[in-house]
Amino acid sequence: GHIAQNLEYQLLSGFLDPLGGEAFSSITKYWTPAQKNTWILPYSGSILYNRILWISLSLILLFNSYIRFQFSVEKPLLFKHKKKAKTERLIAKEAITKLTLPHVTQQFSMALYLKQFLNSVVVELQSVIKSRSFIVICLMGVLLNFILGSPGNVIYGTKTFPVTALAVKAFYGRFQILLTIVIIIYAGEMIWRERQLKLDGLYDSQPIPDWLPMMAKLTALVGVAALMMLVFMVSMMLLQVIEGYYHFEFLLYLKGLFLVWFPELVFFCVLAILFNVVAANKYIGHMLMGGYIAFQLLMPGVSSMEHYLYRFGFAPPARYSDMNGYGHFVSPSIWFFSYWGWISILLLIIGHLLWVRGAEDRLKIRLKSSIQRFTKPVAAITGFALIGAVLCGSYIYYNTNVLNVYKTRRDILEYGTEHELIYQHIKNMPQPRITDVTCEVDIYPDERRVDVRGAYVFKNKTNGPVDTIYLWINPEMTVNEVRVPGSLLEKEDRIFGYYSYKLKSPMMPSDDLRMSFNISALDSGFTNEGANVRNGIFYNGAFITNKTLFPHIGYMDNFDLSDPNARKKMGLPPKERMAAVDDIDARMTLPFANDSDRVSFDATVSTSSDQIAVAPGLLQKEWMEHGRRYFHYTVKNPIWNFYAFLSAKYLVKREKWNDVDIEIYYDKKHPYNIERMIDACKKSLDYYTANFSPYQHKQLRIVEFPGYANYAQSFPTTIPYSESIGFIARIKEADDIDYVFYVTAHEVAHQWWAHQVAGGAVQGVTLMSETLAQYSALMVMEKEYGKDHMRKFLKYELDQYLRGRARERRNEKPLLLVENQQYLHYNKGSVVMYALKDYVGEENLNRALADYIKTVAYQEPPYTNSPEFLSYIKKATPESLQYIIEDMFETITLYDNKSIDATYTKTQDGKYRVLLKVASKKFRADELGNESEIPINDWMDVGIFSGQPEGKIALGKKELYLKKHRLTQPQTEIEIIVDEEPYRAGIDPYNKLIDKISNDNTIVVKEMS
Repeated sequence: GHIAQNLEYQLLSGFLDPLGGEAFSSITKYWTPAQKNTWILPYSGSILYNRILWISLSLILLFNSYIRFQFSVEKPLLFKHKKKAKTERLIAKEAITKLTLPHVTQQFSMALYLKQFLNSVVVELQSVIKSRSFIVICLMGVLLNFILGSPGNVIYGTKTFPVTALAVKAFYGRFQILLTIVIIIYAGEMIWRERQLKLDGLYDSQPIPDWLPMMAKLTALVGVAALMMLVFMVSMMLLQVIEGYYHFEFLLYLKGLFLVWFPELVFFCVLAILFNVVAANKYIGHMLMGGYIAFQLLMPGVSSMEHYLYRFGFAPPARYSDMNGYGHFVSPSIWFFSYWGWISILLLIIGHLLWVRGAEDRLKIRLKSSIQRFTKPVAAITGFALIGAVLCGSYIYYNTNVLNVYKTRRDILEYGTEHELIYQHIKNMPQPRITDVTCEVDIYPDERRVDVRGAYVFKNKTNGPVDTIYLWINPEMTVNEVRVPGSLLEKEDRIFGYYSYKLKSPMMPSDDLRMSFNISALDSGFTNEGANVRNGIFYNGAFITNKTLFPHIGYMDNFDLSDPNARKKMGLPPKERMAAVDDIDARMTLPFANDSDRVSFDATVSTSSDQIAVAPGLLQKEWMEHGRRYFHYTVKNPIWNFYAFLSAKYLVKREKWNDVDIEIYYDKKHPYNIERMIDACKKSLDYYTANFSPYQHKQLRIVEFPGYANYAQSFPTTIPYSESIGFIARIKEADDIDYVFYVTAHEVAHQWWAHQVAGGAVQGVTLMSETLAQYSALMVMEKEYGKDHMRKFLKYELDQYLRGRARERRNEKPLLLVENQQYLHYNKGSVVMYALKDYVGEENLNRALADYIKTVAYQEPPYTNSPEFLSYIKKATPESLQYIIEDMFETITLYDNKSIDATYTKTQDGKYRVLLKVASKKFRADELGNESEIPINDWMDVGIFSGQPEGKIALGKKELYLKKHRLTQPQTEIEIIVDEEPYRAGIDPYNKLIDKISNDNTIVVKEMS
């Protein structure tokens, strides 16, 4: 829950986890692959305390159960003989009472059967819901829900609003296992109750049809599951109330829980009933259900069984977002649930045929007697169910395997292998570059269709002739027309998307060529994963990129298999994640646009009349035509061939920063953080323009898109921003990290670090984009919120870096050679750049970055690389601190810093003498995580703080002392005089260094006795 996600409470979550998983994680979360292979788990710390706590509680409960257990059926009474005598007298009195027997008329009608059925359902339901065990289970579920807390997300320890969409999503995770267990247990109890009580003979002799008992028990079981869901749903609403959120959206609860998820539970109930009917006893029924669950968990790993047509009771997930609702994602679920509904009827018929009625329960005998039960009505229902299953299954197959391409995991591996073997030769062939893009993009949200008509201007920037142009067009698109003047279509491969055009006259160096294209994207049917989300076309909130929709030149290496094990399995040679940092050929291209440099851009985008369409650049014109809304955008300066088109029913908030138009396009349900985003945009533009270089555009837009993905991305002038990570954030407490402000500042920074400066497609390229965007955002945040907030933020960044290197499947690289590893360029990058600023000074570092931009911004190939960037940093770093460049960028360096003891005495002049004892070790790690200690000779912060802070994140009310000390020994004693009574002191108090255990850096200062 949220406790485990909050760094401040991870020790507590380790204690509270009865299974010990959180405690185990707290010990091993930072272990690298090498350490996992060699270290032994220490049975100490949180693991030891956790086991002591829960074993003790278990023994107490066991002992309590033992002393309270009674072998008698009834509880012993003090005056048992008196009760017995009274009972005997009552029996005797009743025995001589005259009875008048009613006249009985036999009736056998469907109305009577329905009445008997409903009565049976009520009896079965009451037997469960009135039981003490059921009430306890419901209370446990509610208690679990309250322990886990708010259903909203937690990012950097800060909660989002607990919107109903998140509450429904949290419901699945919190109650799925509990409901599964309840269904398994109560299915057995219901089916076997009469036989356990020895009442089966009497029960079976009732004048009721054979189908009635099983259907009544199934209905009651489904009712039990529904009742539990209602109870848990109410508890989820109470959590929303506790969080101060009152927009419940009852209809969404009912849709999300009872339309989208509940059918899976119904099918599970059917299977649980069937297994208990077939089984020799209820425990075998439980075992069969356990085996079924294990089979379902393993089935997706079996290549031939990945299709949902084989996974009983399951359907592709129906995705939801506040912007788009369930959109077109419910339709596949309805078809799959219809299919499994017919299959369930067939399973119930099997259960009906094998139902035990009488003393004979052997399966062999029941199979023989089932022939008699297979009456004409049963046969008719069987026929209808078979036809329904075949029709639904055929329609599903038509959608998933005919209208769309169905690929198993094995198929995907084979596709990537064939792609590489057939087309890799294109990779090194000379190709022209795109220099100009003109396009008309027509978005039809209601049809989920996009039509694109466009033109490229190619230029031969090589030193030799180009006689063949290789185009790649997404195979999922419909190619209406492609024209390459003066060429012959030599090869058309719609499976892999390659089109080769042989030029009648080769393009000589510096020659231009204009081509045109007409392409459509239309969602046809649905896939085995559900409705298509890859092309980004939704009813409300379309988010389409040129990477998906537009033609590209040359080889598309993103289809190559990247996993080393997969490549080995398919017989492919090893492949490096990225080209070497000094590979001059690789530096001729960009990692996000390998077929172009900067391009001129002109786009006309149309959409439905009630939506706004957004594209990069300045809006030149807006008009209505034929009931559709048109927008014409152009850019003044050339941009990277990297852009997006968005369309939705937006509200727009507009502001000005100098001569730049700031616009926030947002959904009406999410007005919460609009002012915060605008403020972040303005302050980012202030800082980056003052310290780096001028902003290159006249507009800056943030555009909300549906929460099917959780990220923000910076295109020229335009920042698509997921509803899930910023628009529903709840910055409530003074200590909360304002991650909306941070993410906005980070994405605005990419207008400099990616759009002004971009590195070649080699190792270290994301150091100049993501890491420098992180640094830029940190500086804006520090100016806004201060050092204490930065300390909290950096603790999360440090935690994510250390966890990331523990999960590394290949090799951790030094930051200088980062290979698109997010835990390096984001998380380690934040810590490193903030520390670098502290060592060399913010002004010096920013001056170096400004000089770097001045040199490499808007450059032509070969593009800059990380060693060139680092040369500017080295110039700004004093000779005495050059070692930090090696530690931070060129190697993998870690510390183990700790404050051992801190005491103070009051001096005669009213000041305070603080004696601080610290320990510090320094380690170097290789790419596998093997660490070795090296001598320490480092400058580190030593800080002293006064007064217990009011909030959670500050080290004290006031910073009394903060200076760097050179540490050369494993342990050092430091004496410092301060003006006020100290409260806390320590080493590296603001967590600027890579320290695996940073919580012990500071300790409370005690008065020396």
